[in-house]
Amino acid sequence: MNRFILLAETIGNIGSDLINPARYPYREVKLNHRNYWIAVFVNLFFKGYLGAEYIDAHHIPETGPAIIAANHFSHLDGLIINAASIYERRRAVVFLAAADVYNSNLMFRIMCDLVNCIPVKRDENDRAALLKTIRILREGGLFGIFPEGQRSRDGSIGDGKEGVAVIALATGFPVIPVGISGTFEALPRKTKIIKPAKARLKFGPPLVFEKERHPSPEKVSWVRDQIMNEIKRLYTEALGREKEKLAA
Repeated sequence: MNRFILLAETIGNIGSDLINPARYPYREVKLNHRNYWIAVFVNLFFKGYLGAEYIDAHHIPETGPAIIAANHFSHLDGLIINAASIYERRRAVVFLAAADVYNSNLMFRIMCDLVNCIPVKRDENDRAALLKTIRILREGGLFGIFPEGQRSRDGSIGDGKEGVAVIALATGFPVIPVGISGTFEALPRKTKIIKPAKARLKFGPPLVFEKERHPSPEKVSWVRDQIMNEIKRLYTEALGREKEKLAA
């Protein structure tokens, strides 16, 4: 979609809020919230510079808890998912962030602080971070996670870790899978300049797994694989849409 059209839609989205603030009666992020205006400017940037498109974002629930699980290509991923959720649903998403990167990378720390990340220690069982995550969900919030646990090094989707499955089974709350394309080209590892690559987010229908207090290792692995397979399918569809457009 043309970037000027996307910008016009973004401005119209903001204007409708100013004219009719009651348009989203279930909203969590209001016009007087700092995060609302941060998301406005982030969306103007993503849509104007990256031509970002949010496909099937209606799968984000209007209310109640959900786990947003996506592939991870770039430091931009958490920002763009949060921007999409606020743009489409007026709901913020809280993410886990690698504590070692958070403490050593100023740019990453600024991005994380904008979307209220929870730093987590990657090389050990960080029970405190897990409990914070579960509390956010039980309070009806949206929680975002990248099951791979780290950004891709080559632009391909890696193997998922079991954390997303553990959280899904511990809470029984729905998992909203997301396939992200374009952010690796925009801001891959070890780069500081954001390139104007086309970005797409494709959201999938919720995946619901029955709550289990003590799931078997086999069940945890199965749930992880179900989530990762759906993320890969959505990524392929998001990427395929761009290829179809280029071939037309």
